[in-house]
Amino acid sequence: MRKRKKWPLVALVALAWSPTWSEASPATPRQPNILLILSDDHARDALSCYGNTDIETPALDRIAREGMRFNHAVTPNSFCTPSRAVVLTGKYSHANGVTHLNQSFDGSQQTFPKLLQQAGYETSLFGKWHLISQPTGFDFYCVQKMQGMPNNPIVFETGMPWVPWSSKDGRSYQKDGRRLQGYNNDCITTEALAWLKKRRNGDKPFCLCLHPKPPHEPYVPPEEYADFLEDIDIPEPATLLDDYAGRTPEAIQDEMRANRLLLKASFKELRESLRKANPAITQDELTKKLYQEFIKGYYRLVKSVDDNVGRVLDYLDEAGLTEDTIVIYTSDQGFFLGEHGFCNKQWMYEGPLHQPLLVRFPGAIRAGAVNQSLVSHVDLAPTLLDYVGVAMPADMQGYSLRPLLEEREEKVRDKVYYHFYEHGKQLPEMIGIRTETHKLIHYPGVKPGYQWELFDLEADPDEMQNLASDPQYAPLRKQLEADLRGLIEELADPVDAPALFAGRP
Repeated sequence: MRKRKKWPLVALVALAWSPTWSEASPATPRQPNILLILSDDHARDALSCYGNTDIETPALDRIAREGMRFNHAVTPNSFCTPSRAVVLTGKYSHANGVTHLNQSFDGSQQTFPKLLQQAGYETSLFGKWHLISQPTGFDFYCVQKMQGMPNNPIVFETGMPWVPWSSKDGRSYQKDGRRLQGYNNDCITTEALAWLKKRRNGDKPFCLCLHPKPPHEPYVPPEEYADFLEDIDIPEPATLLDDYAGRTPEAIQDEMRANRLLLKASFKELRESLRKANPAITQDELTKKLYQEFIKGYYRLVKSVDDNVGRVLDYLDEAGLTEDTIVIYTSDQGFFLGEHGFCNKQWMYEGPLHQPLLVRFPGAIRAGAVNQSLVSHVDLAPTLLDYVGVAMPADMQGYSLRPLLEEREEKVRDKVYYHFYEHGKQLPEMIGIRTETHKLIHYPGVKPGYQWELFDLEADPDEMQNLASDPQYAPLRKQLEADLRGLIEELADPVDAPALFAGRP
């Protein structure tokens, strides 16, 4: 991992995008506005600007066309709650205290919205929150505490009573909220635009965090996309009928109710109806039919995301804000699009590991630029602080991507760290490292014989051949194990992985 540069505050301000961003004189324009759009479960490969030919995403493509597309933006912990805490703090899960799904975020800790407030920004948050505790660091928020309903969602705003969600609360955590009318993503975007229009008084720059619910399930689309792709057969991924031979999922394939199309609880009713209609249906045939229903539902929600991103971009144009606003589009993690017969996230395989990352800032970022560096969610907060001219706190663990965005450097790191925490038998703990060409994953809690996976991503991009026991790859595995231990120590992650550290020289 590249050594992080420690810039003093004076140097950071001097490096600001343009002297016009300086706050030294009240006569000069203000610091850049920030629009951070963080969708839910959006796979990198489910955008047409990343090569998807099944759907078109013109608004998202516009951000890529007018800014930079990152091809290898990854999450360090592929689950909704932990990944969102990483984005807020610029710290890995063990350092920000949120390692698991539905775990409460300590809102007293430092976050990039709080630092922006201190730098004179007006901050707001709209959409999915999913961090249990009451939001802090926002001048105004309008959020769904958890997933939110596809239609007529209940939102909670600044000043309303806040009852944290818990499994014991039943529906009491929804009391005293305000019910919006309409399709979830549409009305949340409308609320965000209303805030922008009302607060535009020229006194402060803004940071708007917009968190769409889609394309997270349930796959209930807006009316205009109810029949989208209805009569189309979507091409299947090459690994849809994977038998997991020689890889870790083989050991728990009958327990993966969170991931497999054949076992996922939310598809139970559909599976039963398909079996009832055709009692002789084979497992492979059933998987194929489930895939078609899943992927069409997913793509319908992607269209909703794109439409509403377009609404916001159009408003920036109309209000004369485009040139002064950094726009970032990403997702809390990537997603399986049927690869390996999966339809969720959580694993360290390429689908859920990679999320889209598109960044536009006219005049600073070259239109149509593409970057191949490994970057992480932990880098977003440092990047925003860099553009604002605020020194990155010493406890942030990411890197500013500004040198990449302005094409002064090609990469900030040559390897990334991943740590997913055990969520029962169907979601085992994973600790791993991905380089530009290879990936090593360790599963401490899985039975012997299935604890290690090593993939050559150039020769085997679909991750079908586990090379962990291949003698020819023994030197590489040894080096990757050492590199993984080095990252663990550098990041001070208190992992419990005896087999990983047993091989230490």
